Amino acid sequence: MGYSVDYKPTRRRAKRTVPKNKAQRTKDIKNAIRWNIGQLEHDTISADSVQRPMVIGILRLNRISPHADPSGDNTFQQLIAEGWVQRPKRIGGVQCFDRADLIRSLKAYAGVA
Repeated sequence: MGYSVDYKPTRRRAKRTVPKNKAQRTKDIKNAIRWNIGQLEHDTISADSVQRPMVIGILRLNRISPHADPSGDNTFQQLIAEGWVQRPKRIGGVQCFDRADLIRSLKAYAGVA
């Protein structure tokens, strides 16, 4: 005869909600750009300029710290403030980046050949 046990797993997979320090945040940003730069190139192949929300969405910058920065704007603004990406131009009230310059500067930041 056996016995039954109510077993609920108590261990959960560790998941960082917010990077603990600046070095980890920088590493997370570089990895997100490395993994998604090909998709950005593919999705914007016929465009001269790319809108800011589209860049954030394709590069998945909103996933780096989902609780602190759910839209990803602060993460992308950090790249602009550090000088890795040029400031956007307004076209019809929407912030747009030159596609070729944006991809070149993101590849330089992430170290992608």
